[in-house]
Amino acid sequence: MEQRWTLHVENFARIKEADIEISPLMCFVGDNNSGKSYMMSLLWGLLVSGEVLSENATQALTTKKCEEWLSNNMGEPVDLNEDIQQMYIDWFNELIELNKHSFIGHVFNQDILIGKIEIRNFKRIRCFKIKIQNMSDRFEFSIIENGYKNIFIGLDIPKINFLICWNLLMGNLGDFDPFRKSRVEPVYFPSSRTGLLLTYRQLAANAIETVYSQNSSKNSQEFLTLPYIKFLQKLNTLHQGKQLYSDEVKELIIFLERNLSNGNVRYLEDSQAIRYQPDDIEQDIPLSITSAVVTEISPFILLLKNNMIPLMFVVDEPEAHLHPTLQKKIAQFIVRLMNYNTPVWITTHSDTILQHFNNMIKLKNHPDCKKLLEEFSYTQDDLLGEDEIALYQFKRKEHETTIERLKSGKYGFVVPTFNDANEKLLDEILAFQEDD
Repeated sequence: MEQRWTLHVENFARIKEADIEISPLMCFVGDNNSGKSYMMSLLWGLLVSGEVLSENATQALTTKKCEEWLSNNMGEPVDLNEDIQQMYIDWFNELIELNKHSFIGHVFNQDILIGKIEIRNFKRIRCFKIKIQNMSDRFEFSIIENGYKNIFIGLDIPKINFLICWNLLMGNLGDFDPFRKSRVEPVYFPSSRTGLLLTYRQLAANAIETVYSQNSSKNSQEFLTLPYIKFLQKLNTLHQGKQLYSDEVKELIIFLERNLSNGNVRYLEDSQAIRYQPDDIEQDIPLSITSAVVTEISPFILLLKNNMIPLMFVVDEPEAHLHPTLQKKIAQFIVRLMNYNTPVWITTHSDTILQHFNNMIKLKNHPDCKKLLEEFSYTQDDLLGEDEIALYQFKRKEHETTIERLKSGKYGFVVPTFNDANEKLLDEILAFQEDD
């Protein structure tokens, strides 16, 4: 990740105040019904809602300042120094404030109270250059970064302004052009993956009936949030793919099928069906009669096989339906994804997953790292740096949630919400144990 920033939120749902600094690997842990998925959806929503956030730009006070800077820097490539970067972050925060209610409605499909939302503590490791050339009444605009050039032709100044702002903030987390129809977006894997995977075609058919039927009552409809809608759309556009995978993607597919699904998951284009062939059986079978682990893991495999490689993964409860042994494997998959330059943000109730992260942090810093890698069948791709992960604990207190960033210590991350539950369970075990 070239960029780091903190999302500051006040009075959002039951969350009074929160400061979430983004990281290549980010974990939300804590009490049920404390707002983890709400906050994750909000963060993910920022990465996919460029069109909504760019509305009302002319009403922002900073707009004129940005446009004047653009007008004064035509023709030659120009660096965006820290002052210019902050000017665009200030403008983006104005746009969020102007559009926050339509943005919240876009992401959650309902009105949710929110007091304040803004970007703070923005910084980039390396910033890109831009170049603008006047082409009559339109402009050619280029973003030059790491030897690559993205060229946009026929844009007006307001759109160029927003593209600069967007790429500063989102970088490789979101598509460099949030306005194009076929953009690549971060994928949100909701917690109810099995149910959605098994019923997405029926849901699509019912949606047509609901939208177009004269008998449907729109006032009584229950609307899905944007993460669910986008996930269903991904499933509904599956294809077999040309299987032209990079080495990293090929390794990830093999890892998932060998260690979690124990078989081959594929989409049959002719019948538009997803089938599963276990390693020990010649005939494939429909997903509806497979185990829950297969249906939980299949969406990850299918997206990778369909060459629909997300810019990042956002996953609610990756441990769902998994035995602790497989929870460790999904944690290993998450770290490998991150090490293949795909940020991963998760919500989790699994102390097994977090312990694996702790183990990989300790292993990376161990004096006998090379020897232990070989002994426990790990590779360099399994290691995790302490500065690559951010962990936030959500805790319910009466009618509100507090969010605390947890720090890594001598033994890694210690999660009070998990430890408290385990201590209470241990107290019961000792109290109920019969004397010999």
